[in-house]
Amino acid sequence: MVPPLLYVIENLYTVFAHTNHSPGLAYNQMLNNLTSQAATMKLGGVPNDIINNLNPIALIIFIPIFDQLVYPALRKMGIRFTPLKRITAGFVTAALGMVVAAVTQHYIYKLGPCGKEANYCLEEKHEHTNISVWIQALTYILGGISEIFASVTGLEYAYTKAPKNMRSLVQAVSLLMNAFSSAIGQAFIGLADDPLLVWNYTVVAILAFLGGVGFWATNYKLDGQEDAMNMLPNSEFTPQAVVQDEERK
Repeated sequence: MVPPLLYVIENLYTVFAHTNHSPGLAYNQMLNNLTSQAATMKLGGVPNDIINNLNPIALIIFIPIFDQLVYPALRKMGIRFTPLKRITAGFVTAALGMVVAAVTQHYIYKLGPCGKEANYCLEEKHEHTNISVWIQALTYILGGISEIFASVTGLEYAYTKAPKNMRSLVQAVSLLMNAFSSAIGQAFIGLADDPLLVWNYTVVAILAFLGGVGFWATNYKLDGQEDAMNMLPNSEFTPQAVVQDEERK
């Protein structure tokens, strides 16, 4: 293996270890707690489990916008929005999405007919808070943009920097981090019910932001070597035992 490429692979593990924990916690909220939050709001005939489709819709809309408009515009302005900076921005955007969710939940409690027992009010009295469910659109859009910055860029980073015969391994490490993120999310089950849901979203927002700070603090030096790493030749990983056998021959 080319020595500089070994350095890249070592840092890739650091990238994925940070990229998929805190944002993953925020993404997972879209699959459970935000769906329950939608049920307590004014739906206007829309099923509450349909709203989370705004996330993939946001991805479909914004990926070409960022690729064709935003990133080229930043390059023309002389702003180097490198992959590691995008991933950091993904953390921050995920945190903002959770801030929106926390504020929404606060007003559900404040304006709801049963105060901080919104789910009880829904289940027992069949009453909804007079707030349109489409307020959640901002949370899902921010979540989609966060995925563009963090998840999409992370996969691209792994593919372009890893040796050809290690790309699948690095992708697998990324998915493993998603599994860890889901496991960590189990620690917040106690917050996933009234009247603690505001704290649930707030804690996830704080963790996502701190994750972004930690990610950048541990990888900013690697970001400075982005151009040099892009110039590395394509190579493949060769186990040390194979190298030694070839040397004996």
